[in-house]
Amino acid sequence: MTCNNNNLFQTMAGMLARGQNPVDHQDEIWSRYGETVATLVMDSSGFSRVSQSHGIVHFLAVLMRLREITQPLFEAHGGRRVKFHADNAFACFTTVDEAIRASLTLHQTIREASLMLTEEEPFQVCIGIGYGHMLYSETLEGYFADEMNLASKLGEDTAAGGETLLTCNAFENASEAMRAGFAPADCEVSGLNLDYYRHSAG
Repeated sequence: MTCNNNNLFQTMAGMLARGQNPVDHQDEIWSRYGETVATLVMDSSGFSRVSQSHGIVHFLAVLMRLREITQPLFEAHGGRRVKFHADNAFACFTTVDEAIRASLTLHQTIREASLMLTEEEPFQVCIGIGYGHMLYSETLEGYFADEMNLASKLGEDTAAGGETLLTCNAFENASEAMRAGFAPADCEVSGLNLDYYRHSAG
């Protein structure tokens, strides 16, 4: 169910102001602000390293070109609520298949655009995708749920340049055709033992 025009945090703040514990109103909160979506988290590869070696203006120029490519591409593949923060991008999709297609197409488009990180190194992005029932805030905070956290861990902390990583739940909710090319993997991130599925753009 799509949330109404009220903000999730304003609603919870109002409950607290009235002496109500939001935990006691979880059903109401999930009913008003819960959505079942696939969330895609994109991070760029080499931000810190290249900013130090080539300067922040160089990296920002590349980043601007990436944003010009990313937003219309995500929207063309069904992406909604596309937003950017520094060198990250976030989007939600109705299905996991849409998110995977957008991800794989973005990797390919970046290669075909010959977008370069340095004079010799191609630019690449890292992507994590999760799927499930999440709370959505209309402010910049976006989505909240375990699957959102896992997608962020995969996209920002685990994936290498050119890779798309799926949470187990995202993989299970993808079509058989879209699962092709994904292989099981695991890692430890922030004290979590994380199982996921990996696809490399090559």
